[in-house]
Amino acid sequence: MNQQLKRFIVYYIPLIANLGLIAYLIWQLGLVPYHQRHGELRMFSILYAIGGLVVGASGITAFFHVTANEKGPRRWLVFALVNTIVPTLLLLFLFQTR
Repeated sequence: MNQQLKRFIVYYIPLIANLGLIAYLIWQLGLVPYHQRHGELRMFSILYAIGGLVVGASGITAFFHVTANEKGPRRWLVFALVNTIVPTLLLLFLFQTR
């Protein structure tokens, strides 16, 4: 597989998903009145599933970075860890506000 395509799939797709989660939370928490947020359960469920997939894929990527024989640049490990932690924190924050 092409190295750039692999890097895009493993690092940048989770980043795009995280940015989507952030945009959704900003929209829900900042612009939508409280009584209308409860009607958005279907959208929240979809985003929760996407966040779970992002956490799983990024967690596996970070694990492979740590256990690899040839250590690559640390920025990719940090990138994978951030992509693992951000959706978890966002979803926990959303649970606290409901």
